[in-house]
Parts: sequence; C-alpha cells; structure tokens
Amino acid sequence: MLTPAEQYLIESVKSGDKKAFAFLFSRYYADMWKYARNLVKDDSTAEDLVMDVFVRFWETAPKLEFRTSLSGYLCQSVHNHCINYLTRKHKKFPFVSKEIRDTLENTFPAAVYDNPHEGICFTELRGQIESSIGSLPEECRRIFMMSRYEELSHEEIAEKLGISKNTVKVQIYRALQKLRESIKNLG
Repeated sequence: MLTPAEQYLIESVKSGDKKAFAFLFSRYYADMWKYARNLVKDDSTAEDLVMDVFVRFWETAPKLEFRTSLSGYLCQSVHNHCINYLTRKHKKFPFVSKEIRDTLENTFPAAVYDNPHEGICFTELRGQIESSIGSLPEECRRIFMMSRYEELSHEEIAEKLGISKNTVKVQIYRALQKLRESIKNLG
C-alpha cells in the first residue's frame, strides 16, 4: 500500500516533475543498486540495470499503476530486470559460473516455466529484442554485445576498440533506447 508521501511523489513524477523524479532517484538508487549487485555479482552491470529501470520508470510513469509500495515496485522491477539479464546471459553462455546458475535457480520463479502463455510471450519478446539488436548500427551493436554478452566493462571495451569510455557509454545508451522503443511498439 502506498503511503500518502509516496502517492504524492508518484503523482508529481507522473505529471512530469523532474525535481520529484530526482528526489525519487536519489532516495531509492543506492538500495536498488545494492540489490541488483547482489543478484548479478557485478558493480557495473548492476549500475546499468538499475539505470535502465529508472529510465523506464520515468518514460512510463504516466501509465503506471501501483498496487504496492514504491520501494516494493522498484525492487520488483530491478529483480525482474536482473533475472532477465541473468537468463539471457545463461542461455547465451551455457557454461556460466555455478554462482550465476544458482542465482537463477534460486530467484527465478518456477511458475514462469509452468505457464505456456508466458513462455510464448517471452519467446516473442526475445525474438523482437534479438531482431532489434541485429538492426543496430555495426559499431553500436558490437559495443552493446561486448557489454551485455561478453560482460566487458566500459573501460575494457574502450581499450579493445581504441575509443573513449564516453563513446562506449553513449553507444550503449543508444542501443538501450532503440531496444526500449522496439519493445514499446510491441503493445
């Protein structure tokens, strides 16, 4: 249940109040990052995943409906995003560490495997994401793949490609924007 303060904060963010969003971000970011880091076991990846959640929150705020507390909603969003990341990583690299496999098995709800409709939706979504990744400009796609699938840090990618760390960040940001647009167009 939302507290009156959370309700006011959410309504302010829904109306486009950037200061309210900045307050929300500063209030919840550290906790969400710690939670994500605990799941994915990597500081940089946790930062990217939590930032994705907050960007998506800002972009979709006017349409959001809350059935739980704000912290509960954000925690569930971060959890789902981390699990999607770990699942994608596990399927792309079946020989990932035992620690990651254990994390997946302990945190991914078994009900998802038992629900055929969700399985079909997940397959369609994964196909759309793969198609969107394939349509990225070559440099953007290569940088995104190095970040998400090879799990290289921004510094490692910059060094390997002989580009600046900032260029890496910009290209990953652009890739994520395109993926969000692609997913948004599914509905």
